[in-house]
Amino acid sequence: MKSKQLIRLALKQSRSDLLTFEWRSLLLALFLATTLAGFLTLLGNQLEKGLSRQSASMLGADLSLSDSRPTAPARLEEATKLGLQYSNVTQFSTMVSTDEQMLLSSVRAVEAPYPLRGELVTEPAQSTAIPAPGTAWAEQQLLERLGITVGETISLGYSQFKITAVLISSPDRGTGFRSFSPQLLINRQDLAATRVIQPGSRIGYRTLFSGSEPQIRRFHAQLQQSLTPQQRLWSVYADQPMASGAMENASGFLRMTSLFGILLCGLLITLSLRRYSSAQYRRSALLQSLGMRSRQILHLYLFKLLLGWVFAALTGTLAGLLLLQLTGSLLHTLLPAGLPTPDYRLIATGPLLSLTLLLIIGFSPLLQISRIPVMGLLRRDQLSHQGLSWPARLIILLLSGTVIALYLGSAINALAAILLSIATILLAGLCASLLLPPAGRLLARRFRLGRLLAYRIRQQRQWHRVQLGIMCLLLTLLSSLLLSQTELVNRWRAQLPANTPNQFVINIQPWELQPLSQFLSDSGIETTLYPMIRGRITLINGQPPERVLDQNQLENNALKRELNLSWLANAPEHNELVAGAWWPADTTDNLLSIEQQLAENLGLTLGDKISFEVGSATFNATISNIRKVEWRSFRPNFYMIFSPGVLQNYPQTYITSFRLTEQQNGLSRTLLKQFPSLTLIDVSQWIDQASLLIERLIQASTLILGLTLCAGLVLVQLLVYQELEQRRRENALLQILGSTPAQTRQLDILEFALLGFASGVLAALLTEVITGLVSYRLLDLPLILHPWIWLILPFTGVLLFTLAALISHRPSGYRQLQQN
Repeated sequence: MKSKQLIRLALKQSRSDLLTFEWRSLLLALFLATTLAGFLTLLGNQLEKGLSRQSASMLGADLSLSDSRPTAPARLEEATKLGLQYSNVTQFSTMVSTDEQMLLSSVRAVEAPYPLRGELVTEPAQSTAIPAPGTAWAEQQLLERLGITVGETISLGYSQFKITAVLISSPDRGTGFRSFSPQLLINRQDLAATRVIQPGSRIGYRTLFSGSEPQIRRFHAQLQQSLTPQQRLWSVYADQPMASGAMENASGFLRMTSLFGILLCGLLITLSLRRYSSAQYRRSALLQSLGMRSRQILHLYLFKLLLGWVFAALTGTLAGLLLLQLTGSLLHTLLPAGLPTPDYRLIATGPLLSLTLLLIIGFSPLLQISRIPVMGLLRRDQLSHQGLSWPARLIILLLSGTVIALYLGSAINALAAILLSIATILLAGLCASLLLPPAGRLLARRFRLGRLLAYRIRQQRQWHRVQLGIMCLLLTLLSSLLLSQTELVNRWRAQLPANTPNQFVINIQPWELQPLSQFLSDSGIETTLYPMIRGRITLINGQPPERVLDQNQLENNALKRELNLSWLANAPEHNELVAGAWWPADTTDNLLSIEQQLAENLGLTLGDKISFEVGSATFNATISNIRKVEWRSFRPNFYMIFSPGVLQNYPQTYITSFRLTEQQNGLSRTLLKQFPSLTLIDVSQWIDQASLLIERLIQASTLILGLTLCAGLVLVQLLVYQELEQRRRENALLQILGSTPAQTRQLDILEFALLGFASGVLAALLTEVITGLVSYRLLDLPLILHPWIWLILPFTGVLLFTLAALISHRPSGYRQLQQN
């Protein structure tokens, strides 16, 4: 038979197969696989671009290079050659004044275009992107503390500036404490006239760059190779402070969701192909009796699968695009500037992925169909087939792993997915063999239909192994995804809890402790004042660091600068002890508590002695415990905390942080009036920007979670519907022998409830394993056990599969089968 004849026959059989449930199920599986893969890929691309843009709006650019001197012209030329746009920013702390008041402010001198990402929001709105020469834009805190309004004039150095707008929101606030001071924005052309920059001044120079992701990554790599110690590089794609952890977690969650989506697609196609191939054995035997060779039968069914894929690819791609448009309209306000346009070339991912999975997974069933002998028409036992050899199975697994690795861009994650899927199905199949027969015998003594159920378990033991494996894997995937998303959201929210401090007070003198504490207490503010001294590490275990540390350890920044040191009688509540014990409050020993990461980087352990230099005095202390510090908690944190008797005799200042509500905004001005020597640092605007980004991440992850769960529920319904279709003839026979339709229906529901319970128990075990691996490998979260899922998942399995059986159940009497 020629190829054209095979194609015509494939078309005819495909049309006739539309009347069969097995072929429709396979088309639906391919359609869902194409839709889910294409849609998740496009949505993930759209959200990653949007969230990266949101993160870039905090940075003010895609890449920021900070230095203590202006950026070299040669580097700016390199950026221009790569097609990047750049803008120079000069930032410094200085006093601004009116006729009556003076205030320490952070001044940003900028040039157009600025910012390169995000926007400056002012009140009233301005016609220019940056302040015009001779004018300035000031934050509300600066105006309140100076007691002036828009339209009045302030002095900066030797220049006068007219305040023309209130700076409501601004990206690129800079780094360090200067970024938290009330900010003033001026035109860079006015900087020289102020004459505030003199030899020895502490000035921060920053150059912002923007461009496409490949351009930024390439330029970032070039700059990394030639960075000097005083330079710092921030990239929206690599290491932006604070937002980087959340963005990395979000990207990990998107990759994990895509991985689970692929596995769901593979389950859909595998299950449908097994049913379809089993239903085609007699037809294959008939075709062989009519003279077709095994190779021609193989080509015929290959053509049919390709025709089915073309139909599913076209409709699935269209459905994916429509779903993306619908999602875009629903989430238009997810990001301030709306969702960006995705890379529509990625829509081909869905059809290509479903085709690849179809060919890889369909290889085994097609071979089995082509090998059915002609005697299968007369003898049912001849319709059984031999499985693939182990080398062939390994090749299929290797190809499947390669497809997943290419899709995810991670061979390790693909390997883990394949191994976990195989382990889940094998373990579930083994448990089905060991646990279901005893469960059936137990139910046979308790229920009227128990004997029929026990007989069905014995009869369907081969399918039950597959069913339980797929059900277990499905519940495991969905519960793991739900738990990971919940823990991820909790992690994000924990970064900025509702009571996060938004005000820092530094330079508190010892004689101001009592009146300041009384002022804060009278204002309803509870806080702790921490003593602070600056000192430098000089010796480790009596030896200079150069003698006991390797070259990488010597590069640690803590050895190159003075550290903020403190002392406390009791352990700080917001730090966690990971080793050792806190000292007694009345101890007289020189004891030290060190931050965990610094201890690991320098190879320090409990009992090590460290010597410090404060001014011209030196002292040493023994490491008594190690603390885990969350540096993004916006509370005073220290690398080194000493027992009380070590530092009390050295000159010290104090630091504290607290939270002011919107109703307490005027309190900061009152505080500075009563204590003019204090430095008050407002970080509320920065916290608002970070909180907004985290809220967007939570909304995006919740959306993707919901869509993937919906796909999983469709798979449950399809699985149960397929199984019930296989039971219809058996139920019809039982009704002929005297069973009522209600009894056969109860038998089906009882069977699926038992399978749901067994799969739920196994899924609870595997969920703990998978969630732990996902948290450790993808999301960088701590390992947490979930005892409650051992109750929830079995109940969920029973409820889910019972409801699906009730929804999918159709009459199965003799007349209905005759009509079909």
